[in-house]
Amino acid sequence: QPLPGVVDAATDRQLMLRADATEDMTTSAGRSKLTQAILYCIAWSVASSGLIFLNKHLLTDDGFHYPMTLCSMGLAASWAISSVLVNSGMVKLDKGKDLSMRWYATNVLPIGAFAAVSLALGNYVYLYLSVSFIQMLKAGVPSVTMLVLVVTGLEKPHEQTVLGVLILTIGTCMAAYGEIHFKWLGVIMMFSSEFSEAFRMAVLQYLMGNLRFELVEGLYIMAPASLMFLGLGIAIFEFEKLYEENGVAKIVANPGMYGLAAFLGFLVNFLTLGVIRSTSSLTFKVVGQVKNTVVILVSVVVFRSEVTFIQMVGYSISMVGFAV
Repeated sequence: QPLPGVVDAATDRQLMLRADATEDMTTSAGRSKLTQAILYCIAWSVASSGLIFLNKHLLTDDGFHYPMTLCSMGLAASWAISSVLVNSGMVKLDKGKDLSMRWYATNVLPIGAFAAVSLALGNYVYLYLSVSFIQMLKAGVPSVTMLVLVVTGLEKPHEQTVLGVLILTIGTCMAAYGEIHFKWLGVIMMFSSEFSEAFRMAVLQYLMGNLRFELVEGLYIMAPASLMFLGLGIAIFEFEKLYEENGVAKIVANPGMYGLAAFLGFLVNFLTLGVIRSTSSLTFKVVGQVKNTVVILVSVVVFRSEVTFIQMVGYSISMVGFAV
C-alpha cells in the first residue's frame, strides 16, 4: 500500500501539471486571438485603402458618376458570396436561423439604412473633395461617435475624452480651413456620412459582440438590408441618369476594374465584421486613423494630391487629440 505522503505528493503534482496545461492553453488561445485580430486589421486596412483609390478612379477618371450604384456592387457581391456559402452548406446558420421578422425589422433594418446612407454619401464626396482631404475629415469620426454614444445613452463622457474630442475638433477645423478646393456640399456629405456610420457601428457592435454572429452569417443577414435601401436611393437619384448616359456600358467596357471594386467591397464588408468581432468598434476606429494617415501619404506622394501646411498642422493636432 502506498504511503499517504507519496499519494498526496503525486496528487499535488498531477494538479500542478493540469494547472500548467490549462495556463498554456489559455495563453495559446490568447495569442491565437491576438494574431487573428492583427491579421484582420492589416487585411482590412489594405483592402479598404485599395477600394478608396479604385473608387476615386472610377468615379472621376473613368467618368462613372453614380456613387450609389458603385458601392452597391460591393454589397451585391457580399450577399451573393455569402448566399452561395450558406446555401451550399459550407457555412451553417447559427444565430440567424431563429431570427423573427420583428427582430430583423428593429435591429437589422436600421443597420441597413445607416450603412446605405454612409456608403452613398461617403462615395459622393469623392466627386467634390480630394482623397487626402477626405481622410483628414475622417479624423473627426471619434468626435461624431462620442456625440452619438452620449446622446443614445450608451456612454458617459469623461473629462479626458471630452478634452481629446475638443482637440480633435480644433484640428479638423484647421485642416478644413487650409483646404484649397473646399466645397461645403462635400463637407456636409462627409459629416452626414460619419454620423450614419457612428449609428451603424453602435448597433453593429451589439450584434457582432453580444450575439456573436459568425462573419459570413453576419453578411448573409445584414447585406440584403443595406442593398435594399441603396436600391431605393439608386431608383430615386441615379437610375434615370444612369439609363440616359448608358452608364452600364462603362461596366461592360471595363469589367475587370468594376469586378475588382465589387470584390474589394465584399472584402471590406467581411473584414469590417472580423475586426469588430475580434476587437471592438473603438479598436476599429484606431486602425482606421492609422490607415487614413497612410492613405494621405500615398495620395500626396504617388498621386500628387495638394496638401497645404495648415492642413498638415491641423491633421497633426487631430492625431494628438486622438491619442488623448
